[in-house]
Amino acid sequence: MSIDLLRRIRRNTATPLLSLLLIAFAALAANVAHATPAIMQANGAPACSSCHTQGKFTKAEGRAGLAAYLAAQTPICLPPQVLQGNVCVTPPPPTCIAPQVLQGNVCVTPRPPTCIAPQVLQGNVCVTPPPPTCIAPQVLQGNVCVTPPPLSPTCIAPQVLQGDVCVTPPPPACIAPQVLQGNVCVTPAPTSCSDVDDLDDEHGQELDDDRDHDGNDEQDDDSGKSKKAKIIPTLSAPDHVSVHAGETLTLAVTAFDCASRPLTIIAKHLPYGAALENTVDPQLHMSKGVITWTPDAGSRAQTVEIELKVVADDGAGKPVASDEQGVVINVLPATPAQPLAQNGPVKSNTVVSAGYRSKPQKLTVAGQLLWNRSSNKGDRLAFIKNQTAVISDAVSGVQLGTAAIKRNGKWKTSITIDANSAPCSVDVAVGGVRATQPVKGANCQN
Repeated sequence: MSIDLLRRIRRNTATPLLSLLLIAFAALAANVAHATPAIMQANGAPACSSCHTQGKFTKAEGRAGLAAYLAAQTPICLPPQVLQGNVCVTPPPPTCIAPQVLQGNVCVTPRPPTCIAPQVLQGNVCVTPPPPTCIAPQVLQGNVCVTPPPLSPTCIAPQVLQGDVCVTPPPPACIAPQVLQGNVCVTPAPTSCSDVDDLDDEHGQELDDDRDHDGNDEQDDDSGKSKKAKIIPTLSAPDHVSVHAGETLTLAVTAFDCASRPLTIIAKHLPYGAALENTVDPQLHMSKGVITWTPDAGSRAQTVEIELKVVADDGAGKPVASDEQGVVINVLPATPAQPLAQNGPVKSNTVVSAGYRSKPQKLTVAGQLLWNRSSNKGDRLAFIKNQTAVISDAVSGVQLGTAAIKRNGKWKTSITIDANSAPCSVDVAVGGVRATQPVKGANCQN
């Protein structure tokens, strides 16, 4: 009801009928809708008929019509759109925080990848790990450290196999009158055949005397030839040699014949695996036989005796042989495998003599170092200053003593030891180079 209408009602209260009419009109006017421009503008209604669809223009009609109008004006949004200010809009995609990723406008946590070997999963990513570092003796095979099966190396001469290691065997110990030549013990050739020639001359004189007595020159000539044919070749070989099981023995024997006939050295009772090679020494100009033998590393200590002889061929089918000469080989216990020796200026170490005398109870051992040609005087002096010749029992390995080394490479020592403890063979090591030699005069020596 408007303010002006109320004022008029108060002024006309004196007229009852008029007042009643005014009140009735006011009540009727209260039910009439008066839509203001502000309401229409706020709801986007272009005209009164947008809400008052029945034409009654009442408040009830206006409210109901406005709700219907607004419902008709609100759009229906289809995903992924949403209603914002009565308008359907497409919202921006969400920002995903790792490890989530966007799938269909939604942040999801992906499943971890399946890695194909050799790749492995690290931090939800497949990576190829670096190869492992193998500790010897293991080696890398297929990205895995494995222990390889033991392999026996192929040793290049003069090295030999001891255990699973190639080592350079010490030079053989030569027993006088033998000398070391090219890592082989050889007996020098006789200087001349004067004694044999004198013998032939004597035989010739006797034959001449015989011819004078019997007058049969032809028979005497045959006898002379027969007598001269009995010139026997000579063989030089040591009585005893020693070798450790698992090491290689190289034994050289020489033969000589004053009649200059072709010679062949023959060996009997060679142990299994031993070999004899007949050759000629180009320096000595003598026939030479070289016996090589490597006792098995598991062999027990033993004594092997071989028989040697030399046969001369006179070309007439009548060979002439020397007497058989025995050589005893003492097989000593195997020694632990040693790494390849760093010899420095030393080329070889030789035991020249080893003997025992029971009365003074003295073991005397002497030897000689052969220097490398590439070494100089300073190298040799530095070596002998820090090294000694270490003498040990070749069987038990017990150290017996040491010997100082002279500038010329020679060394010698005498060790006091009772007869029961005197060794049958000695090992002498100098700077990792070892030589083995039987001991003459010991109780075990024949």
